[in-house]
Amino acid sequence: MPARLAPDRSRGAIVAIGAPFGLDPERRWLRRVLGLCGQRPAVVLAVAGDADALGLDEIDAAFLAQGVGQLARIALRQRGDADRSDYQSAIERADLVLLAAAQPLQLSTLIGGTPLARLLRRRNADGAVVGGFAGGAAVLSEHMLAAGEGGLTPRMGGVTLAPGLGLTNRAVIDQGGAASNRLGRLLGALALNPFALGLGIDADTAAIIGPDNVLEVSGHGGVTVVDPSDVGPSNVTEAGAQAPISITNLRLHVLVHGTRYDLDFRRPL
Repeated sequence: MPARLAPDRSRGAIVAIGAPFGLDPERRWLRRVLGLCGQRPAVVLAVAGDADALGLDEIDAAFLAQGVGQLARIALRQRGDADRSDYQSAIERADLVLLAAAQPLQLSTLIGGTPLARLLRRRNADGAVVGGFAGGAAVLSEHMLAAGEGGLTPRMGGVTLAPGLGLTNRAVIDQGGAASNRLGRLLGALALNPFALGLGIDADTAAIIGPDNVLEVSGHGGVTVVDPSDVGPSNVTEAGAQAPISITNLRLHVLVHGTRYDLDFRRPL
């Protein structure tokens, strides 16, 4: 669950970012996110797995070009790293913390239930911006979409859910957007959890959830929003293993740069 807020405090933004492929030379999402953090912010990148495969050197250079005050990178290789005092100190001082991994489980198995996870929730409650790239985006949710099959048709057994960091319980996040042919796994997650919204994040695109639970899109592609509020009959209780899932009466929105969506009232703005 998200950390509790003090009566006089407003939490920081939560930022889910698709895989950074360098598709947007203007780096619109990066400039927009830094704009939430004040002058010359301190930025921490917490990385699980191969940083080179994620293209983080280019992200580092883009941050420095935008005039960040401090930029630190934390390498998470084993669960013991989440107990390191120097890592926790860096996050304590950060205005922006971004989690990065190719796959969500690379992060969640390293930080889940650790002091570092609790610190991230507290820092976000205190006003720091916390986000994730690629697999790190999925980790931000309370219900994490850990893995799943490609394709447009949801299938039983085609999606794996696991506990996430819990910064928001409003949505299930898939770092693969419309272009990745993974809509089926997002629909499968919603068939099993129809209380949440589904967010599919395109590459080089950010879904920025503000303290007022209004989502803003920034970047190259789009954010697919699937709303199961009025979901109709489904066959999830009868379908066999690997059988296609029937799910009806969903609302679907595709939001692009500059558009907003109210997560509480479930409507575009």
